[in-house]
Amino acid sequence: MGFEVQGGNNEEPPFEWDSEGAAKFISSAMSLGLVFLLVILAYGSFFQVEPEEECVVLRFGAPQPEVYGPGLHFKIPLVDRAYVVPVERQHRIEFGFRSDPGKVSNIQEAGFERESLMLTGDLLLAHVRWSVIYKIDDIETWLFYVANQEETIRDIANSVMRQLVGDYSLHELLTVKVRELQDNAMAATQDALRVKVPTGVVITELSIRATDVPGGAKAAFDEFNRTEPDVRRMLAEAKAAQHDVVGDAEQNRKVAIGQAEKQKEQVVKNAEGEAGAFLAQLEEYRQAPEITKQWLYLQAMSGVLSNVEEKIIIDENGGAGAVKVLPLKDLMGGAR
Repeated sequence: MGFEVQGGNNEEPPFEWDSEGAAKFISSAMSLGLVFLLVILAYGSFFQVEPEEECVVLRFGAPQPEVYGPGLHFKIPLVDRAYVVPVERQHRIEFGFRSDPGKVSNIQEAGFERESLMLTGDLLLAHVRWSVIYKIDDIETWLFYVANQEETIRDIANSVMRQLVGDYSLHELLTVKVRELQDNAMAATQDALRVKVPTGVVITELSIRATDVPGGAKAAFDEFNRTEPDVRRMLAEAKAAQHDVVGDAEQNRKVAIGQAEKQKEQVVKNAEGEAGAFLAQLEEYRQAPEITKQWLYLQAMSGVLSNVEEKIIIDENGGAGAVKVLPLKDLMGGAR
């Protein structure tokens, strides 16, 4: 059994080039490519800026002076490059804890102790947990002058806080100086991020969430807090007693000074009186020296004899010997 091929010729027909069809295909491909290129160029020629954003354009790698606000804007395709930055958005950095946005109760402190552990001014350790909220206000500085912006801000803020904590004692950090530390830290951090290391951001809030002592010392510190009211009461009582003692001493001092002033006045008056009497005697002496001299002698002897218990008279001629007059003082007193 066999097969018979009719026609007697097995050669393939010669290839014929369809120039008209090829031209149509090339034209269609070029048109499609041109349309695709135009779509790409059109899409790359515009950019959208949202209400909370701003944009700066690089042209051949150089920043353009214009800052674009919200809306649709044109740029040169393949030449301009637009950088859009959310300038109205609040950015938050936390130290010593982490929290979920919108969930105040979901706060985690475990695992972040090294961030919050700091050395105080009295060389003790304290945990300071805090956060910084900032906004971008200079997008050119933010984009082109700082690398790793968030890490840079974190490092600077952390350094500023640690330096300030070293100016306070542990007791101050745990009690009365927390608000002062917070205000000082915000001002110093803002200065560092705008002047010392410009980052193009502004600090809108710095908040200290908590200050505490490390776990090993917490029990002792809690005991101190429990006994502190008693200590304050005893100090108040001691100050009151001190006030009473000082008041009594001051009163005694005033009394002593008053008595001394009176005694001084009396002594001065006596001295003035004696001086006046002496001057009067001096004047009498000048007028009648002999009479005054005799009067003064008699006055002096009267004073001497009034204090003598007895007197012995001796005869100079060796007559009757010694005569004792007794009691001389009584006799003179009777004579007076």
